[in-house]
Amino acid sequence: MFLREAVYVPVTYARQYGTRGSLRRRQLSQLNRMLAHARARVPYYRDDPAYRTGPLRTLAEAARLPVLNKEVLRARPLEDFLADGVSPGTLPTFRTSGSTGRRVTVVHDQRSHDYHMAACVRRFLATRRYLPTDRLSHIRPFAPPSRGFEKAKLFRRHVLLTDRPMEDIKAELLAERPQVVIGYPVHLRALLRALTPAELAALRRSLRLVMTESELLVDAHRALFEKEFGVPVRDEYSAFEVLNVAYDCRYGRAHLAEDRLLVEILDAEDRPLPDGAEGRVVVTAFMERAMPLIRYDLGDVGRIETRPCPCGRRFRTLRLTAGRVNDSVLLPTGRQLYPDTFLHLAATFPGIAECAVHQDREGAVRLDVVPAEAMDDDAWDALCAGVTERLHTVAECVFPLRVVRADRIEITAGGKGRFVTSEAVAPRPVPADTP
Repeated sequence: MFLREAVYVPVTYARQYGTRGSLRRRQLSQLNRMLAHARARVPYYRDDPAYRTGPLRTLAEAARLPVLNKEVLRARPLEDFLADGVSPGTLPTFRTSGSTGRRVTVVHDQRSHDYHMAACVRRFLATRRYLPTDRLSHIRPFAPPSRGFEKAKLFRRHVLLTDRPMEDIKAELLAERPQVVIGYPVHLRALLRALTPAELAALRRSLRLVMTESELLVDAHRALFEKEFGVPVRDEYSAFEVLNVAYDCRYGRAHLAEDRLLVEILDAEDRPLPDGAEGRVVVTAFMERAMPLIRYDLGDVGRIETRPCPCGRRFRTLRLTAGRVNDSVLLPTGRQLYPDTFLHLAATFPGIAECAVHQDREGAVRLDVVPAEAMDDDAWDALCAGVTERLHTVAECVFPLRVVRADRIEITAGGKGRFVTSEAVAPRPVPADTP
């Protein structure tokens, strides 16, 4: 495993700079190999006539295949998606955070996982701020197993578990004096609120880079982190089902891992959209064999950017624009408000530290607000009135809204902030004018 990872490291690094033509040929070849494997050995695809096709002649022909979503994964037995003879207990297995209460289990074959791990090295090196000998503190909800190379003080990772009190996390972080801090944006915002000016100054003396992961990073929060931590912020986009999807280079642009993924942007009718258009992000990790997920809908909204990146990488770049399609507030007009609306509210509205929203089946919205500071009743009433006016303006309509004071934002089993949950039935279309 480790030896194969080591061999893959220079391969994954070099493939960032190959020609677009060679990359597309690799994608088509690998996709056809995976499709042949899935048709022959995976019950879900073997039993569906839609997958009984010959080799694809172009990548565009992938659009003829069905789109797979989380609802199907939750509804079908895991065995339907596993290749014949695969035993989950012997392979890398992940479970999604399950914000809906229903978790999804995903099994990765070892070769594909090793390639992904090797590709993570380029993610760090792409920042131009990280060195393999750096002290790295990782704020996250669970601790991964340590690796042998960490004993040689390479790629060391000091994990700070988020189920502990923030005072403990803060003290341990300051004692570690890291050069790099990685965390979910919701946890980094909580850390900033807990640090005193003197403590923040002490952290900044050693810090060279902040990396974010797991949840949508809006521009306002990126700017907040860069200002307060005093270092560049680089984001990573990944999902347990397909592992790393995109990683930031030193210019802050998110390059797709196109040497192991085919990424499509689709409209509401599952039709492919051209680069530059906004739609649903659909991914095929074509190196997978244990549990292939063909044209898997991640549930995120984004667009592939059209301008080349000055860093020289030939992988296209992705910009997530709104957060999860399924995590949205359904308005009386039929429009939807996505998590970016509420993350931006938390980042820019005076007096708000964090906020999250829940919509009931009837459409009534409860906005939980964590105040940035202590406030009396008059100040709270003014904040509530201001928030209500702002959201009704953004929504371009009046909808039932109740603002509630909260001490903290609910965290999922996977450690993420649940910024939007809704029991209302939302349509699938992605409006072009989403705020």
